[in-house]
Amino acid sequence: MKLAPFVKEGCLCWTLTSNGYKYMTWNFTKFWQTSCPGVPLLVVCADKPSYQFLTREGVRCSLWDNALADFGPQIVPFGSRQFSTLNRLKLTLLDSFAKDETIEKCIYLDGDIAVYKNVAEDLKARLDEHPLWMQCDEQVQDCTADDQQRCPNTCTGVIAFRHGADGGIFKITDQALWAQKPEDQVWVNTAAKALDVPVAVLPRDLYPNGARLTLTKRDPALLEKCCLLHYNYRVGDSKKADMKRFGDWLLPY
Repeated sequence: MKLAPFVKEGCLCWTLTSNGYKYMTWNFTKFWQTSCPGVPLLVVCADKPSYQFLTREGVRCSLWDNALADFGPQIVPFGSRQFSTLNRLKLTLLDSFAKDETIEKCIYLDGDIAVYKNVAEDLKARLDEHPLWMQCDEQVQDCTADDQQRCPNTCTGVIAFRHGADGGIFKITDQALWAQKPEDQVWVNTAAKALDVPVAVLPRDLYPNGARLTLTKRDPALLEKCCLLHYNYRVGDSKKADMKRFGDWLLPY
């Protein structure tokens, strides 16, 4: 893949998609265009069907050099072999971008996210304060940047890091360990702890996860304040259903 067209002032913003996630990603790109104007977004397509579809819809995207087999048009089930394969590709790309000296700052976001404010500018500014940030993915505990060593479950759906700050946490170094729980979030949390890599946690009110969806949507003050809303803690078509219910589905179908 050619990265240069997507790296602006040393910063790469990107997401990963597949055939089953193509509509979710298309929806995400519409939020991005409105909330992060002028900021290039690299959409990495894991397979040819997602690349062909998004290209037809006018979405600027790139096909992964070693395109995966098509897993079908449905969102792959959480915990399935296909899900693990996509997780592994995500880690491979994160590790590759972390080693690329042309990328001074790297920002990754999952496609099941509604973006309300210019998160690219916000995260770039935060990277001047701390070199590695992730979203808190706890259900109850309210982790903050002040608790950066104590968040037990950071989320790989929102990651921002400076070159050299990842400490190797994205690289799968133990195949047997990966096979026990082949999920990118489990791997990154385990590796960060084992390698003693400090991870700053994004403010929960500004970067809420799916556990805070209803709370955020029902509180006008919280909704006005937040930069994005991550629709995780939902599987399959329930993501799209909730996005429609809360007005965050921007596609006509």
